Amino acid sequence: MRVAFLHSDKPREGLLADAFLEGARKHGHTTAAIALGDDSFAGKFDVVCMVGVKSRELFQAHVRAGSMIIYLDKGYCRHRSSVGRTWEYWRVAVNAHQPTRFLDRPFPGDRWKSLGIEIADWRSSGKQIVLAGSSAKYHEFYDLKDPTAWMRGVVRDLLDLTQRPLVYRPKPSWRDAVPITKTRFSSRDEAIGDALNNAWALVTHGSNACFEAVIAGIPCIVLGDAVAKPLSSTNLADVEAPHLASRKQRLRWAEALAYHQFTAAEFAAGLAWDVIKDEIHA
Repeated sequence: MRVAFLHSDKPREGLLADAFLEGARKHGHTTAAIALGDDSFAGKFDVVCMVGVKSRELFQAHVRAGSMIIYLDKGYCRHRSSVGRTWEYWRVAVNAHQPTRFLDRPFPGDRWKSLGIEIADWRSSGKQIVLAGSSAKYHEFYDLKDPTAWMRGVVRDLLDLTQRPLVYRPKPSWRDAVPITKTRFSSRDEAIGDALNNAWALVTHGSNACFEAVIAGIPCIVLGDAVAKPLSSTNLADVEAPHLASRKQRLRWAEALAYHQFTAAEFAAGLAWDVIKDEIHA
C-alpha cells in the first residue's frame, strides 16, 4: 500500500510524520512525507494522513481521488504526567475525525489500565450545563455556522428546555471567542475540570471535552460526531434526562479509545498499524 503523510512546517508534525511513516514501512508499505500545499500527489497514494482539522476541500479532494484518509490529532489523554503540556499521545481515526464507528469492537484492557484513570460513577446531582465549543476550522469543515452563531442557536434552544444555568466554554485555542448572552463565559484560563464542577451535563458538537465529562461521570449530549457519541444522547430535548450508558459500556469505550491513541515511539514501532489496518479495509 502507498501511504503519504501530509504535514505542515510545524516541527511536531514533521516528527510525527517521520514516526508514523516508519511504522507504516515496518508493515511493508511504501511511504512519502508531503509538505502541506503540494497538491500534485492527489490520487497517487492509497492512504493520505493529515494532522488536525485541515480544509474541507483538501479532505474531499483526496477522497474523490480514491484515497483513504487517516486523521491524527491530540490524544484523549495527552500525557501520563501531570507536569507540562507536551502531547505524548496522538489519536488516530480512519476517514473521520473520530474513530466512533469502531469503538464497539472489543479491545484488550491493558492500554487503558496503564493510564491509571478511574471512571467515576454517573453523578446523581449537578446544576449547570456546560456548552463546549469547537474551532472555526472545525465548523468550516462541517459546514456549520461560525462557532459563536452556532452556539447562540444551541443556547436559544436550551432556554426553552431547561432552567439550569448555562456555561459557555469555547475552544481555548480559538482567539475570536466572545461571551454569549444568558451564559457564563468560561475563559481559556479555566481548566476543563473547573468548568465541569457542579455540571449536570455537557453539550457539544465535536469537542473532546466530552471525554473528560464521561470520565468524570457527567452525561453528554453530542450533536455531531464527538468521541462520546456512542455513550450519549444526541438530542437537546434529553437535557433533563440524558442517556446514561452502563459502566461496562463506558469501560469498553475507554479501552477502545486507548487503542486509538499512541505515542510517537509507538507509531514508529508499527503499533497503530496493528489497529488501523483492519479499519482501513472495513
